[in-house]
Amino acid sequence: MTDDPFSLSVPEGWTVELDVDTDVDDSHAQTVYESPDGRYRVTVTEFARGLTLYWWVDIFARAGGEWHRREIGVGDSFRDPEAVAAAAQDALDRLGDSFESELESFAND
Repeated sequence: MTDDPFSLSVPEGWTVELDVDTDVDDSHAQTVYESPDGRYRVTVTEFARGLTLYWWVDIFARAGGEWHRREIGVGDSFRDPEAVAAAAQDALDRLGDSFESELESFAND
């Protein structure tokens, strides 16, 4: 597991990966949080416009072997690292809770 640059409380079993794009013309970095079953992802993308640093948060679901965006730009783009961390934490909490609920309903059937 990679160190989480946002120090989020990651649900048990979720993984954290850093994907840094090294292309000078399109410089950005991405932190990817993935559910244990590989069905959900929360991504935090960092990018710069001029001298200003921005982040955005997206939620993806895997269907048909491909990733599909469920929510784009959760909370829009952020310039405050604490605000983006709060948005990403909220997304993880919602998905972590729904994942736990799915497990419980499956176990009860």
